[in-house]
Amino acid sequence: MHPPNPHNGGTAREDLAELAPGEERTIELREEQLVANKELRELGEIIVRTQTETVPGHLEVDAVREEVEVEHEPVGEAVSERQQPWEQDGILVVPVYEEQLVVTKRLILRERLHVRRVRTTERRLFEDTLQRERLVIEDPQQTQLIHEIYPTDDSQSANGSAHPEEARADEGGGFLTRLVTKALE
Repeated sequence: MHPPNPHNGGTAREDLAELAPGEERTIELREEQLVANKELRELGEIIVRTQTETVPGHLEVDAVREEVEVEHEPVGEAVSERQQPWEQDGILVVPVYEEQLVVTKRLILRERLHVRRVRTTERRLFEDTLQRERLVIEDPQQTQLIHEIYPTDDSQSANGSAHPEEARADEGGGFLTRLVTKALE
């Protein structure tokens, strides 16, 4: 037995037998399919907030200071007049005079002071308390539908994105993931 033709209640073989030469007839085939209907419903809510915590901070810097080094050069020669201090190769030369009592007074250049700057470097450590915020997500109705996704070095290089929020958005996260991402920006 052949399936009935939907047009006239006959079979496909009977339809073909009734065709005149050169005549065409269209046969339509039908089937039933399952269709899934989805509807959104609210399961609960989350609370997103920031919490400030205190963490120790360290900063190590090189501090430069200048000191003065004074080199005494004994001279001990008699001079007839005083000279003003002068600079020689970046060093300040300061003549120091004294009068000596002899049968006659004479001016003696007793010594010259060579004053140069000496730069030293010392390492100093500065410590202070710093504040940092962290994200706290609460699920008061215990829906267990919140999943936090943290970037890894692998996910950043795989997505070609160095920005963690962009990497999460590229993963196609749902509404809550995008909400948390927006809260972090």
